[in-house]
Amino acid sequence: MASQLQDPLDVGQLAAQRTRLEHDYPLGRFSRLRDSLARPDGVAVVDFRFHSAGAYPALEGAVRARAWLICQRCLKEFEASLESPVRVAFVARDAEAGRVPEAYDAVTAPGGQLVLDEFVEDELLLAVPLVPMHATPADCAMRKAMVVEEVVAVEKPAPVAPTQRPFADLRNLLKR
Repeated sequence: MASQLQDPLDVGQLAAQRTRLEHDYPLGRFSRLRDSLARPDGVAVVDFRFHSAGAYPALEGAVRARAWLICQRCLKEFEASLESPVRVAFVARDAEAGRVPEAYDAVTAPGGQLVLDEFVEDELLLAVPLVPMHATPADCAMRKAMVVEEVVAVEKPAPVAPTQRPFADLRNLLKR
């Protein structure tokens, strides 16, 4: 059904029809998200179900992707699972946000229109960790390098420089 939909979407109509939307988006198409990625490979999978939440059109579902990020511990690329569960009700103005059912987040859709590409990109940006890292330090290339350095340091003690005492011979000079 996604191929029949064109941005912007009429969320009221989709909610009235109880539309289910499944679509794949290449990650490289999202310009704001590209700045957070190590490489723009991968696909975001969208699964949304539109319905009504009280007097407001709503959607529930999730955005999922496998994305290449930069580990902030070792600065190497790694593949991470991104997932953003979505449960939103659409309002025409920000002033209406307090009236949506408590279980929903309010999203402004002026004139009942939603640009789905931007919405999906926003959800992916929310799913990117603030500090991306490998799942465990053992997976991290930095940790492996640190362990090797520690072993080398234990095996080869650092050479000790001889202590210099500039006034050691002063006593002998004063006796003369």
